[in-house]
Amino acid sequence: MNANTEITFLVGKAETGDVEAQLTLADMYDNGYGLARDMGLAAQWYLEAAKQGSVQAQAIIGSKYLKGLGINQDFEQAFYWLRLAAGQENSNAIAELGWSFQSGLGTKKNNKKAIQCYERAANLGHISSQYNLGYMYAHGLGSELNNITAFKWYLAAAEKNHKKAQLNIGLFHMKGLGTKIDYIEAVEWFRKSASQGYAKGQYNLGRMYSLGKGVPKNAAQAAIWYSPAAEQGYYRAQYYLGLLYLKGTGVEKSISIAISWLLKASIKPYPRASFYLGKIYALDKNNPNAPVESFECFLEAAKLGYKRAQYILGKLYYKGQGVDCNLIEAYAWLSVAAKSNHKASLSTLNTVKTKLNNNQLLVAEKLSKQYMDFKNK
Repeated sequence: MNANTEITFLVGKAETGDVEAQLTLADMYDNGYGLARDMGLAAQWYLEAAKQGSVQAQAIIGSKYLKGLGINQDFEQAFYWLRLAAGQENSNAIAELGWSFQSGLGTKKNNKKAIQCYERAANLGHISSQYNLGYMYAHGLGSELNNITAFKWYLAAAEKNHKKAQLNIGLFHMKGLGTKIDYIEAVEWFRKSASQGYAKGQYNLGRMYSLGKGVPKNAAQAAIWYSPAAEQGYYRAQYYLGLLYLKGTGVEKSISIAISWLLKASIKPYPRASFYLGKIYALDKNNPNAPVESFECFLEAAKLGYKRAQYILGKLYYKGQGVDCNLIEAYAWLSVAAKSNHKASLSTLNTVKTKLNNNQLLVAEKLSKQYMDFKNK
């Protein structure tokens, strides 16, 4: 029997009401197994199976109604089918109800009800619900913040190979949240998460090698783990990989590669990346536009609240480097940095202050208050 004959046979059985055939056909359309993927036909066959009492199909079609996948979004139908499946202890349906309460999708947001659903599903072995419970308790959503309980549920999911839970168990061990600080354990959990291709797991494993925590300090190994995370677009990995290339640590030094990674990280936006780009451009003697490009990078980082950039920006305005000299702007940025406890800013700030008259100082102070709205980091 060839593939076309098998599918024709399967369709025939499904049309006569065979639930298993309907589920198989729905799954094939849903995932593109042996058939062109068709979300509409998938939903159609799941609905047919659900009407005949398939709890699995009821949970799936409820989810599809909830999200409008292959079928018109209909919250009334979604909750009808999800509650029907949940009443028969289907953990997927219970978890979906939990997510609805957490996200406010199709119902009023209610984190307490979300926790109740997640706990019910988690106790039935639902891995994502175990992870979600860890998240809820770790962030005090629907309950008091409780790192011990968060650790318990993250661990339950992590032991079942949930890559995000593995990352968080590593972070809990690293920071001593809900458990004692144990860098060796942290490394092992980061490694498990990283081995599944999870960018944040790869990044954190790289950081442990960079810092020599739980493993011998090894910049080359750090670069090995930063690289796939950076390739996946994780900005922190891009930043630290850029620094390794900038300094030639663990990799062959390359300013062009360093700039490439730092530029990608700065798009996030990430103030540290913009700051280092500013420093690189400031040292470039072969580019006549370097002073302006450097200024623009420092300005970007300063606006993102990075106090070292705010300090340098103030000095650039004071000296007229990469920008016209502007003592009012200089005072404003130096004042912001000084109020963020950047000690080096104070002496330059006092120097600039002596060059301003009373009216200019009032304008500068007003501008400084505006810039204080930027989050200081």
